[in-house]
This record gives sequence, structure tokens and C-alpha cells, in this order.
Amino acid sequence: MKKKIKINNQSGAAMLISVVFFLFISLAIISGLVGPSVREFRNASANLNSKKSYFLAESGSEDAIYRILNNMTIGSSETLTLGSNSATTNISTSFGNSKQITSLGDVGSLQRKTSVALQAGAGVGFNYGIQSDSGGFVLSGGSTINGNVYSNGNIQASSGVHITGTAVAAGTASFIGDGVGNPYTGTVVVGSNGTGDAWAYNVIGGSVAGNLYCQVGNKNNKVCNTSKGIPPVQPMPFTDDDITAWKTAAAAGGTITGSTQCPGGYSGGNCTVDYHDATFGPGKINGNLIVNGGGTLTLTGTVWVVGTITITGGGNINLPAGYALNSETIISDNTVTINGGGSLGSGNPNSYLFVVSTSTSARAISVTGGAGAIAVDAQNGTVVLSGGASLNAAVGETVTATGGTNITYQQGLASPSFQSGPSGGWVVGTWGETQ
Repeated sequence: MKKKIKINNQSGAAMLISVVFFLFISLAIISGLVGPSVREFRNASANLNSKKSYFLAESGSEDAIYRILNNMTIGSSETLTLGSNSATTNISTSFGNSKQITSLGDVGSLQRKTSVALQAGAGVGFNYGIQSDSGGFVLSGGSTINGNVYSNGNIQASSGVHITGTAVAAGTASFIGDGVGNPYTGTVVVGSNGTGDAWAYNVIGGSVAGNLYCQVGNKNNKVCNTSKGIPPVQPMPFTDDDITAWKTAAAAGGTITGSTQCPGGYSGGNCTVDYHDATFGPGKINGNLIVNGGGTLTLTGTVWVVGTITITGGGNINLPAGYALNSETIISDNTVTINGGGSLGSGNPNSYLFVVSTSTSARAISVTGGAGAIAVDAQNGTVVLSGGASLNAAVGETVTATGGTNITYQQGLASPSFQSGPSGGWVVGTWGETQ
């Protein structure tokens, strides 16, 4: 007899369920192990692309900066392509020829943006409240210099003159003090509160708060300290190349030859701004410039005047508030007269306006009658300050100051940034990533 074998179907089903259950557990374990790895890989890839995007944006900024620094052609928007990725750079210009550069890098739809601010570089500066060449200084009538004085000639100062900083007269026969007449101790006061030196070959009639450096001296409050020798001659703040470059920049803005172009009115060879406000620059004026009657001329670039400049009767020349970190020049090939309440100024305390005369006249620049100016420069002629004139710096072949003239040197003048010319090109103001 054949024996029947009974198959247990329930046992096979249990085995199948066990296998399926094991597979699910295995898949869950594998998924748990693989998932974080995949996510880490994706994150690493995204992080790498983000870094690539940032450095691509940096490359766009650096490319734009290189072109600007080397005077190469560049538009308001440039695209830099590396492989299949690109950076878009936008360049905008604001007051004072400052430039803002923004660059957007894009790699795998991950974007990073950088921003760079370029400002006109500093390369020329006024390091002293007053500086003269070999013609020296003549100070009298209670004039006060709040700052340092440097002369490549004599500093001739009569009774009542006070130089609050250091006074230096360079040259083998230079002197500080009253070189004529009958001086006495205290004819010229140098320094205050124990600081402020006098340094020259000869110091005559000085009351010096700091150190007295001289080879010979007479009627001073101290004995000469001979250890420093004779002061060296110092160069003037502006070079001929500086002035030529500023004139070139002005001429590039166009030349005024008639009334339709003058920001005020044009009459008898004069460009006149009076009883109203006007804006001008850069530009060249073939003729004279007159600002009076309470009129204000706001400069937005370098201005070159072939004729004379006269600022009188409450007239004013200034810079706009947007020149926060920049300075500007107005240049005359003739004489400059600032009187009768006329003034030069700035719309921002961090910017400076300079008036320059290339004249060799004995009154190349004249500031009188309570007029004020940021800084005046006549390196080939004489700067005459009188009648209570008040300004921040004066430079000339010769400088004379009398009648209560007050000069207060501003530290910022040591490193002004000019809108144009060879005064340092461009410097980086800010550089960083933006959103």
C-alpha cells in the first residue's frame, strides 16, 4: 500500500512571509545607510557649486577692476564665461567718479553676488597748514596758523603771530622770526601746551613751546639744540603733471565759448553766475569766471578757467554732498580773487575743494575781507591773505598773511582723493559679498 504524504501549506506560507519580511528589513537598513550618504553627496555638490559661484563672481569683479585700473574699454554690464558657467558684472558711476561694481556668479542655478566700491586714489596732499617755496612766508598783524608751517625759505613773523604747531624753515641761511628791526623774546610764538617745535638755521625772537632746533639763535626763550642740523627742502604738493592731467580732464568735458554754454550768463568775455545757482563740470572756460551776488556754482568735475576767477559779493563755489570721499580742483591760468564774503566750500565735511592758480603774479591768489576757502595753491606766484581771511590751507611760492588771517589745518587734507588726474588712480573702498 502506498503511503500518502501530507503537505503542510501553512508552513510554506510562513516561509514566504519570513523571506519578504527579511527583504523589507534589509531594504530599510540599506535605505537608512544609503540615504544620508546620498544627501551628503548632494550637499557636498551644492556646496562645491556655491563656492564655484562665489569665485566666479570674484573673477567678474577682478576682471572689471583690472580693466578700470588699466584704462581698458568696459561697458556698464559685462559677462564673463568660464566653461558652461557665467558671471554678470554691472558697473555704475556716481559723484566724484566713484564706481560701484556688482558681480553675480551662477553655477548650477546656485548664485552668489559680490560688490566692490572703487574710489579715486590719493597721491597728492597738503601736509601743512601753510607751505611755501623759496619765496618763504611773511606773517604779521596777529595772524594765527592752527597747524604746521613749512617753508623752503624764511618764515618772517612779526609781533603777535602765533603758529600753534611746528614751524620749519629749510635752507642753509633760513630763519624763523623777525629778521629785521629789533626783535625781542616772544616776537613769534611757536607751539602750545608744551608741543610744537621751531627748526631753522637761525631762530630770532622766538617763544617756542616744544624743542628749539637751530645752529644760531638770538633772543629766544631757549638755547639752540644743534643736533638736527639744517632742515631739508620739501617738494610742493602738486606737480606740473598733476595740473596738466587736471586740465586734460576738464577739457574733455567740453569748452565754454559763448553764453549758451555758460552755466550762468556770458558777457564781455566773462562767464558769470550771480543771483542764482548753477552746476558745471568737468569743463574748460575760455575767458573769465565770476561768481557773485549770492550765486552758487556747484562743481561736478574739474574746471579749467583760462582767464581770471573772481568770487565776490557773497558768491560761492562748492561741491555737492555726493562728493563724500572725493575732492575736486578748479584751476586758473591767471589770478584768483576771493573777497567780499565770497567763498569756496564743500557740501560734505569729508570732501575738499582746491583752487589752483598757475600765475607767477605777486597776487596770484588773493583771499581777503572775511572770505573763506578750503585750500588755495599758487606754487609759481604769491598767495596774499589779509583782512581776516579764513581758510584751511595755503601753498605758494611766497605766502603773505596779515590783518588777523586765520588758517586752521584739517588733517584730511594730508590725503585728499581727487576726481581725476594722476593722484593715485583708483583705490578699493569696500569689497565683500552681498545678498
